[in-house]
Amino acid sequence: MSTDSEWQKLGKENPYFAVVTEDKYQKDALTSSRREEFFESGQEFVSNVVQTIRTRLDPSPKFARALDFGCGVGRLLIPFARISDEAVGVDVSEGMLAEARKNCEDRSVTNVSLVKSDDELSLVSGKFDLIHSYIVFQHIPVHRGERIFLQLLERLVPGGIGVFHFTYAKAGLSARRERIVARVKTVPFVTNVQNMRRGRGFSSPVMQMNSYNLNDIFRFVQERGVSSLHAEFTNHEGALGVIVYLVKP
Repeated sequence: MSTDSEWQKLGKENPYFAVVTEDKYQKDALTSSRREEFFESGQEFVSNVVQTIRTRLDPSPKFARALDFGCGVGRLLIPFARISDEAVGVDVSEGMLAEARKNCEDRSVTNVSLVKSDDELSLVSGKFDLIHSYIVFQHIPVHRGERIFLQLLERLVPGGIGVFHFTYAKAGLSARRERIVARVKTVPFVTNVQNMRRGRGFSSPVMQMNSYNLNDIFRFVQERGVSSLHAEFTNHEGALGVIVYLVKP
């Protein structure tokens, strides 16, 4: 299954639900008040990220350039734009980028650039004081996600701050069992049958969920000279994860 093509569909058909998978953000249920609630949740999240940076890493960070990888419709990108001189949103879905552009225009946010993603981040130029990614890597196959993560680390300026979220396990499943479940999902038509059981269309796009090996993630970071970091655990309906805060030497 091509995760890129699935996200192209999600970005076109149901972009807000694809970012925050709560039924109230489904396309047919999204009211103007729920849309505002959606963006308010993004502002609250970014405020917490900045507070954690100030408490754990740098009491007075300066963000000339910020990048949000997997920016979606701009829920977090817009708040990051408000605390930086320039913000860049990167996403693989053209539908997401189009919606993000509209949301920035509606909120008079003019210091944003939107860039189509690929595994080499070939359209992303320059370096950044802050690079952030949340609830994104879990939807990218691990071998591709690791390569993108290394690309992002290279794009931090010395002293730049990275904030990255990875899922690493499914609650209640052993690593072996999780690998078996993942392999079963690659069998033709399994996901289509699951769609129908859940009341969705046979060919509805599917969000792939992937667990990363934190040994590899921490090795990549340490090999690039990072001597310490701050980590916070997450749990999204049994998908166990960690947000890693680091400073590039």
